[in-house]
Amino acid sequence: MSARIAPLVSIAACLLPLLAAPPLAAQGGGALQPTRIDWVAGPLALRGAARPGGYLSAIGRRAAAFGTEVGGFEVWAWPLKLLHGFELGFQTPLYADPVRGRDVARAVEVTPAGVSITYVHPAFTVRQRVFAPIGEPAVAMVLEVEAVRPMEIVAQFRSDLAYAWPAGLGGQYVFWSDAEKAFIISESRRQHNALVGSPFATRASVHPAHALPDAPSELRIAVGDLEPAPMPRPGEPAGRLVNVVSSGIPIVIVGQSAPRDTVLATYRRVLARLPQLYAERVAHADSVLAGALGVDQPEMNRLVRWAELNLDEAMVCNPDLGCGPVAGYGAAGPGGSRPGFGWYFGGDAAINSFALAAVGAFELVRQGLGFFARYQRADGKIPHEISQSAARIRWFEDFPYAFYHGDTTPFWLLAIGEFFRASADTAYVRSLWPNIERAYRWCLTTDADGDGLMENSRAGAGAIEVGDLGIGVKSDIYLAAAWVEALRRMEELAGAVGDGGVAGDAARRFGAARRSLEQRYWLPHRGRFAFAILEGDRLNDNLTVWPATAMAWHLFDEPRGQAMAAELARATVATDWGARTLAAESPLFDPLHYNNGTVWPFVTGFLALAEYRYHNVYAAREALDAVGRTFDLWGLGRNPEVFSGAAFEPLETAVPQQFFATSMYLNPLVRGALGLEADAPRGVLTLAPHLFTAPGALRISHVRVGEAVLDVGYTVSDSALGVSVRRVGGAAPLTLHFEPALAPGARVREVRVGGHPTPFRSVDTGRDVHVVFDVPLGEGAEVTIRHLPGWRLEREEEPPERGARSRRLKILEARLEGDAFILAVEGRAGWRYRVLVRRPSGPPSQEVVELPAAGGDSTDGYVRAVRRFRP
Repeated sequence: MSARIAPLVSIAACLLPLLAAPPLAAQGGGALQPTRIDWVAGPLALRGAARPGGYLSAIGRRAAAFGTEVGGFEVWAWPLKLLHGFELGFQTPLYADPVRGRDVARAVEVTPAGVSITYVHPAFTVRQRVFAPIGEPAVAMVLEVEAVRPMEIVAQFRSDLAYAWPAGLGGQYVFWSDAEKAFIISESRRQHNALVGSPFATRASVHPAHALPDAPSELRIAVGDLEPAPMPRPGEPAGRLVNVVSSGIPIVIVGQSAPRDTVLATYRRVLARLPQLYAERVAHADSVLAGALGVDQPEMNRLVRWAELNLDEAMVCNPDLGCGPVAGYGAAGPGGSRPGFGWYFGGDAAINSFALAAVGAFELVRQGLGFFARYQRADGKIPHEISQSAARIRWFEDFPYAFYHGDTTPFWLLAIGEFFRASADTAYVRSLWPNIERAYRWCLTTDADGDGLMENSRAGAGAIEVGDLGIGVKSDIYLAAAWVEALRRMEELAGAVGDGGVAGDAARRFGAARRSLEQRYWLPHRGRFAFAILEGDRLNDNLTVWPATAMAWHLFDEPRGQAMAAELARATVATDWGARTLAAESPLFDPLHYNNGTVWPFVTGFLALAEYRYHNVYAAREALDAVGRTFDLWGLGRNPEVFSGAAFEPLETAVPQQFFATSMYLNPLVRGALGLEADAPRGVLTLAPHLFTAPGALRISHVRVGEAVLDVGYTVSDSALGVSVRRVGGAAPLTLHFEPALAPGARVREVRVGGHPTPFRSVDTGRDVHVVFDVPLGEGAEVTIRHLPGWRLEREEEPPERGARSRRLKILEARLEGDAFILAVEGRAGWRYRVLVRRPSGPPSQEVVELPAAGGDSTDGYVRAVRRFRP
């Protein structure tokens, strides 16, 4: 082109008014002023190229936007879906039609308080900042524009104003209000209303009255003077050259089940307070992070912090139902009314609370578990799911979903028990004691045969919702395990409130139920546990991941638990991206079936913790890392619900932001790898880290034991473990119970506390060596464990690429028998894998593990090999 493009002007240098056009009148008169917000990226900001299929969300307590990294948002203000297909376009004098935002979206930034999309064209750069105020039923966007010619922002969307499934609403329509510079979406009674607008809007589309149009609604915002001009001849400049910079153009979307005047007042309030609302959203995110556990290893801390932020975003305040945690988010899509799993799930909330309690987010646990107590059935059963529109229909009476699951109630009891151990909050337990006791009594009614285990046939669904694996199930091991551990916690809860009768009853039942769990599901001829007891007391002997739930609470004895841990590390269950729910060797296996072979991060987290509990550290770390790799796959900082069992790719039906996928990174990391578990009622913090596989230093901040707050540091080498504990809050007496894991074959020379020798005992599991001793904690403690080195493995393998099949080496177990270090592995048939073996003495050796060329299972072609190494 012969025309010279004028240089862009920095936003920071100048904020120009709209050029060559009179300023629009503000609501109260006078010239419009831009909305300046101090956008905060911070050290946790995630950035990347905008992906057409990438998931993006901006979430508050009362509203949320779900979209893609190239735009295209769906907006909800609970319990209403307001609109879908909100996207930007850009009209320039260069073209007759607007440039679609999705075609020029180049970069995305995800921050703790909001998200940003950057659109880049030779003629302009536009940054779309999106956030949801923490306490308003609104989603706000602020646009920053740099352009070389005047242009128009074109915002279009399709109206919905519909209740979340399954409630209905009719008579919707949309019209433009020039006075408000906004579209008003309403219905015939005017009791449900939404507004979409900007005080900078200059024109908008007109629609037929009393109906929602087939075409999208469109508003336009002029940035500079966009007078019609003839198309230039070749070689001629297209109009005047102008530097256009406009920062702070707001677009606000609000909605409520309220009269129109109320919603108009909300819209005006949000517009007037946008800078303060954004500052409040930033402050809220900061408070979440300040009150929860952190680590000083950058990549680990990034995952920990985003997990904490995600779990906070699960809390939804519905004006009809109250504030409680939902299960996950995703766009419902055109015509859809289910926002992913954006309604209340009791079982998910209970499972997620394990992680929240572990990182010290106690208030979220109180709110979440208390929410479901309010909707407890009269006989004591805790609801499985509650729709966002439940108050507008007869949800509990006319629909079968509220109490469909049987596992929700024992998980709820177990979650309260976990929270009590972490917090010692006796007042909270006492406030819920009538609900707790009713839930306990209901669970007891589901044991028809008197073996101490809950039965799906009476309680409801457990591990399986659909598919042949669930045919004829009387009691699956997932439900049974949750109930057995809930019995252990019931004794503690009853003791805390002084109910000796319930405490004694639970203690008696726990022993009997634990024996039944271990004996009735065990397959002696296969050396592993079955999936379920069937009607007629036969066993469903399929190999599944579900025994890992029992193992996560160490409900099996050591020999059987270790055997099961090795089985679950096999390639038939363990893919490179997580654990299949059903082993590939089963005739029922289907890698795309929701319950019969897909990979779930949530069960992978249970598997990781199970492997740590039974000292299978290499398999545990592989499972934990698999969950960690899901954080940025679909959406930056978000975890998808479920993956194919054949390739590293989420199912098409998966929810892109699922919270029990997120929590199952934190839970095994904190309790398993870092080994931190509080027993606040007894004033004890257990430190049982499994870090010998990766020497180095790691500091963990804000570890909570009730009201006490500690910082914990680990320094790991092949011949020493140093532990530093410093009290930073709370004055209650505490005891540190040490059980750190050392490499197999390690021999402890001495333990010193504050420089003084301390008695200890060693427990050799074959897979590792645990050093056991107690230390009273004053203001701090410095502990050093010196030992002779043991056996350790190192390997370097690339993480799986998206869409890849399993190819990584599976370490089934690494153990010491006599003076022989035995490594049992599975790998691809005919492949060679390199493993660095560090012996107790002498230099490390690079070993090649060569797999037989023949055999292998039908899914991934893996075969087994065993190598023996000697000093």
